[in-house]
Amino acid sequence: MARSPEMIELKMGFVPVNDPTAREWLDAVPEFDARVLSYPSTSMLCSYNSHPVGFLPIQKAVILESLAMDPNASDLMKSKAMSDLCKGAGLAASADGIREIYFMATDESMVKVAEKRRFERIKWPVFRVRL
Repeated sequence: MARSPEMIELKMGFVPVNDPTAREWLDAVPEFDARVLSYPSTSMLCSYNSHPVGFLPIQKAVILESLAMDPNASDLMKSKAMSDLCKGAGLAASADGIREIYFMATDESMVKVAEKRRFERIKWPVFRVRL
């Protein structure tokens, strides 16, 4: 009889981000971006028993939350404000060793501004868990 995942005990710990087995396995994952391994804030988690079972690079990122604009501002002013705010967020992130900034947008005009500001659409779903 198979045991449920909750009944299986694995250990967890950190391994070097350049662990060769982790890199080999990660290179087979379509969404893996090898650049994250060079980020100062990246660590590598490993789940294991007598040998590794899984690896997970974790990094700190900045999430730009709920951009609010003056409803009477012109598109030019909104674009400039977003540019300045993103620049400020980038400076704060960089000072903390963070190399990625995420921005969730539903307003199509802000989507266009974000794309002009080097943001790229992510082709995979984004999920959140509140701790």
